[in-house]
Amino acid sequence: MMQAPKNTDAEEALICCCLMDNSVYDSISATVQAKDFYSYGNAIIFEAIAELANKGAGFSEIELFELLQRQGIAENAGGISNIMRIQKKVDTPMQVQNYANIIREKSRLRKIIRASKQCMESAEEDQDADEIIAEMEKQLTDLMHNGADQDCSISSAAQSLAEDFKKMQDGTYVTNSMPTYIQQLDEKLSAGGISNGEVMVVAAPTSCGKTCIALNIALQNGVTQGKPGLYFSFEMQSKSLAKRMIQTCAAVNLDRFRDGVLPPEKQKHVWEATKKVQASKIYTEHYVRNVEELRSKARMHKRKHFIEWIVIDYLQLVPWDSRMKKHDAIAEISHQIKLMAMELDLPIILLAQVNREGAKRETGLTLHDLKDSGDIENDADIILLLWPNGEDTNAARMHDKQNGSYISIKYNVAKQREGERDQYGKFIFKNHIGRFK
Repeated sequence: MMQAPKNTDAEEALICCCLMDNSVYDSISATVQAKDFYSYGNAIIFEAIAELANKGAGFSEIELFELLQRQGIAENAGGISNIMRIQKKVDTPMQVQNYANIIREKSRLRKIIRASKQCMESAEEDQDADEIIAEMEKQLTDLMHNGADQDCSISSAAQSLAEDFKKMQDGTYVTNSMPTYIQQLDEKLSAGGISNGEVMVVAAPTSCGKTCIALNIALQNGVTQGKPGLYFSFEMQSKSLAKRMIQTCAAVNLDRFRDGVLPPEKQKHVWEATKKVQASKIYTEHYVRNVEELRSKARMHKRKHFIEWIVIDYLQLVPWDSRMKKHDAIAEISHQIKLMAMELDLPIILLAQVNREGAKRETGLTLHDLKDSGDIENDADIILLLWPNGEDTNAARMHDKQNGSYISIKYNVAKQREGERDQYGKFIFKNHIGRFK
């Protein structure tokens, strides 16, 4: 039988280093934890060391043993004789980081083996393959992140900002954001668009164009700019979604194409738009079992297709555990989507419902009108609220010589984590062709 990866010598050497110089614990505490130790006795000792070190005072092997005695686990740690033996393991704490790295690596290998065995058992029990894959990918992703050595210090962040400031001074700075290409909206966003790792919530009542505005942004980035992206649509199948995209891209009402009354020039626009959409790298997903599978599919598309943006249409249609209250479930999904944006380092447009009563209010929608959970407001980096410029969309229908027929939509950039809040304006929504301006 194959033995589990381990190095108990490295575990004892690390404990010896901590006893030799109490200050070294702080240098390795972010690398290794008690749960990473293979030996149960060594794990108990290291956990006690962590408790003593976190009190901020120095400690010796005697104080360590007394703590283990008070907790009633001294014998599980091998007693005072074992602690004294370990204390002689190495002569200097100089290699403590190497010992910590070895312990972490062995721990990660054991977790990979454990995760693989769990997936094999689930497969042998004939469980759903997609769920097994999603769970395996989640565990492996967690392992990759836990094992990553990233410089997350303020010093490193300040250095990065200093480089940005220098580029701003010499005119070579380029914002790392995805523009919406709706000019008046980009002018109100501090980064000129949605930055990597950010979630922009677009919330509106029915028929106010929240899907259309997401399609406008997706088409500008995915078709015009050629940026690969992923569109989760839980209301439309891929053919229906493609039809909406082609209609918006061509600026032609496809009902007229179907009825055979479209002039030849407009027909040409449809064929050109069809070719552009067909050539784009926009990928779609239309079914997930839960938010974990949504994250798994997003990771797969990031790895396979190098996607640069995601649209989720819409939040309340992402399935959740029926044992949870809807408020709590929506809050958890919202939080997981924010974590996904940060994990994949790309912008996410998340569509959401609002309470119908809010749109009828004379002053328009507020953040309190976001449906089902206040956590949506907490997790979002940008919140764009849309509502009709009138009692409903019928009352908001307008016509003028410059724009023809359209629906007047009021909006508010109600939240912006890195910029000004409560910036109001009006969109011209040509709903018959799905375009915003």
